[in-house]
Amino acid sequence: MPFTTDTFIRRAERDDLDTVVAWMEEPDFRHFLYGDPARSPKQIREQIVMMLGRTAGHTLPGAIYLMIDSKEKGPIGLLSLQNISWRNRSCNIDLYVGQKNLRNRHVTAIAIYRALEYCFDELNLNRVGAIIYSFNTASWRILEMTGAKRELTLKNHVVRDGKPYDMYGYGLLRSEFEALRVRHQNQAKTVSLQTMIEQLSREDTEPAP
Repeated sequence: MPFTTDTFIRRAERDDLDTVVAWMEEPDFRHFLYGDPARSPKQIREQIVMMLGRTAGHTLPGAIYLMIDSKEKGPIGLLSLQNISWRNRSCNIDLYVGQKNLRNRHVTAIAIYRALEYCFDELNLNRVGAIIYSFNTASWRILEMTGAKRELTLKNHVVRDGKPYDMYGYGLLRSEFEALRVRHQNQAKTVSLQTMIEQLSREDTEPAP
């Protein structure tokens, strides 16, 4: 099924350093980051330099960092694939939308779908896991639309603005992602990814807990 969106994924390069550092210096962006958000600009820059460094060509990487980009909008966000196990064909994903004006349901859905396409189609993985804070409702609800299952809940695992929140652990198998695509095989050949996402959103009528 062809998709007609200009959103794509590419390898993160050193030229992206300033863009990613600028995102990470924004309080709204750091709010969703895993771990302790209280870091200095110098520490943030050092972390990004390490992230964008190249792995030796003869070594299978344990982590891959990618940019979510758009011909129209420019760099949209950052995708990291962590704890890659090539033997077990699994990884964990972290996805962050960097452009503040694009942090909406539709952009997040396209970014997540592109990330899963990359994991299953390009890397030939069998399982993708994700850790999402309970207050990041848009992300975990969209992930559930893809067929991902909530496999664990860590109570009061993270504190933001002085308030404790749960953390959810999700898992998605290749077969479950393929089932999502099969559901839409009968749509017109010119169907766009935006149309599919909008349809999924209409089907998602349950109120958020």
